[in-house]
Amino acid sequence: MSREEMLATLRTSLAATGQWLTEEARRVPHVPPSFVMPAEMNLVAQFVAELTKLEARVYRVEQEAEALTTLAHLLQARSAQQIIAWDLDQLDLPGLDALLVEHEVVLLDPWVRDEGRKERLQALEPAPVCLSAVDCAIAESGTLVVRHGPGRPRIASLLAPTHIALVRAEQIVRGLGDALALLRERHGTQLFDQTSNLTLISGPSRTADIELTLSLGIHGPPELHVILF
Repeated sequence: MSREEMLATLRTSLAATGQWLTEEARRVPHVPPSFVMPAEMNLVAQFVAELTKLEARVYRVEQEAEALTTLAHLLQARSAQQIIAWDLDQLDLPGLDALLVEHEVVLLDPWVRDEGRKERLQALEPAPVCLSAVDCAIAESGTLVVRHGPGRPRIASLLAPTHIALVRAEQIVRGLGDALALLRERHGTQLFDQTSNLTLISGPSRTADIELTLSLGIHGPPELHVILF
């Protein structure tokens, strides 16, 4: 088909559909529902099911003590003697400091500044595990919502090959709209006062090339382990 023929075809098509396209463009977009899954579904069960589909590992425990035991096993399995983590008060897991001392696990300084940035990242790179909590979690998509800021370095959910996240059952909401509403309720207009970063994590980092060859760990940790309690 020549250039002139192609343009003529496009003009003919626009002549037939132009009015409809104009009317569609003027329509007010519909407001999406607050959720798309059955409202009666158990949020914890839904979160676990969706996150498992994304090839993350979920460890469902009932007590904080069990969460500590699970974390200890994960650290031992990876011979983790140094980890990148949020500050202990931000992780909010009683007994965590004693566990780290008992297993001789050192918390690395996770803050990377402009001066000596390359050397600092190289020093942090060998850490096998990064550890964070979450602001909330989304049941419909198995997503972790992580707001970074003071005591919550973004690198603590990004750099190491294994990301361990601590999630409490009461932090799980149904959909993205519910998560954003919760953040607005909690922080109001100050949501980004101390940070410019809000990360949504749905399973291990994954990407695919133009031939749809899937690779894990290209842009973040290839392993995601969630301790849910």
